Amino acid sequence: MKALIKDAKWQKEYESKFGVLHLHKVWYDEKTAYYSSKSKDQNKFVKGQEAEFNEIEKEGKNGKYYVIKPIYENKGQSNYARQQKREQSRYSGFAVSYAKDLVISGHVEFVDIYAVSSALFEHMVALDKTLQS
Repeated sequence: MKALIKDAKWQKEYESKFGVLHLHKVWYDEKTAYYSSKSKDQNKFVKGQEAEFNEIEKEGKNGKYYVIKPIYENKGQSNYARQQKREQSRYSGFAVSYAKDLVISGHVEFVDIYAVSSALFEHMVALDKTLQS
């Protein structure tokens, strides 16, 4: 979503599994949200400027609140794309290993190992519904 930032103020510093983070309170579109940043002087949500971000509604002991996270352009691969590549690299290892076993057992000629491992890889990817977009 895009919104004009009405104000953004630093609230506090806190320790997290990612190190020290700084909590900022941000006002926009008649809403208030929180943004955690590595720096106290964040520049993603600046008063008077338009910002593009994801808004996440959360539930706390004091009720509902919003957390916002900026959308970065040209950041590279998404988490989904990285996960997909990780799964595919695992499948390629399985496919080559299995093709090697077929060569050793005499079921496949060594010259065919590339074609067999490629076919096995494609078959594993086709069977895995999580890799289909």
